[in-house]
Amino acid sequence: MPITSHLSYLQKQRYAPRQIAAPPPSDLGLVVVIPVHDEPAVLPTLESLEACPPPQAAVEVILVLNAPADAGAEVHARQAATCREIEGWRAVQPRRYGYHILDFPTLPPKHAGVGLARKIGLDEGLDRLEQVEQADSGILVCLDADATVAPSYLQALEAHFGQHPRCEAVSIYFEHPLSGTDYPASVYAGILRYELYLRYYIEGLRYAGYPHAWHAVGSSIAVRADAYARRGGMNRRKAGEDFYFLQKFWQEETVMTLTNTCVYPSPRPSHRVPFGTGKAIQGWLEREGAGFPAFDPQVFRDLQPLLAALPEAYQQ
Repeated sequence: MPITSHLSYLQKQRYAPRQIAAPPPSDLGLVVVIPVHDEPAVLPTLESLEACPPPQAAVEVILVLNAPADAGAEVHARQAATCREIEGWRAVQPRRYGYHILDFPTLPPKHAGVGLARKIGLDEGLDRLEQVEQADSGILVCLDADATVAPSYLQALEAHFGQHPRCEAVSIYFEHPLSGTDYPASVYAGILRYELYLRYYIEGLRYAGYPHAWHAVGSSIAVRADAYARRGGMNRRKAGEDFYFLQKFWQEETVMTLTNTCVYPSPRPSHRVPFGTGKAIQGWLEREGAGFPAFDPQVFRDLQPLLAALPEAYQQ
């Protein structure tokens, strides 16, 4: 049997050997991967997935509990408690989908982080699809342990890739919660401004005619499994892994936006990553409400003629 690109990838580039001993369902088609590091509340994420009506293909959810080897005892204790909580939730009653826990409590500190955790889970998901010969058509999905999803999430993902055979990756529409009781009012005020800042920038690039103007939010990405392998899989970056991952697909113009469902990422502040949403909100709080810098609209107007002229310049 010839070695496929996904089998070759698994043999040469996966980080860890196969972790899940139980065989996957023969009709497995979607695998959702969730990194879990020192998360206070994972169950709302799982409940939102469980509330999604089933797509035609079987669905599995892989939770990658991860921590660096030099993490403190308190972090490891909280990770163990989270693992028990997930196991208890999973055992209470039969679930619509298969939920698997991968535990990596001693990752090398140099590489430990969200990129490596996503890679471990996505590689395992690719392996699950490969075992039942579904890697050519299966879908790998990135989600976060503090995000929830709309009920249409799973069916919309399956339908989109079925209707767009040339599409290899999607940036899924997202909305941060703008009100609630989980965080202080200042956090919701900050995330409102941060999301507007993100959307303004992307819309400015689209206005300018830039062809690769997509949001790259780690909790709002899905890719075809075979394309994941052909593009070299997920990177191991501690932050920005989502942007550099999607960049592999932008170059081939195979990315689309999925807008008929929604992911709801968390607005919580965080010191855990060097940049990104959590870091931005933490900075907002520390600056006591100072806004996020934005480009003058004239920048995008000036870019328009340059971007319009580039295709002809390359042909000459």
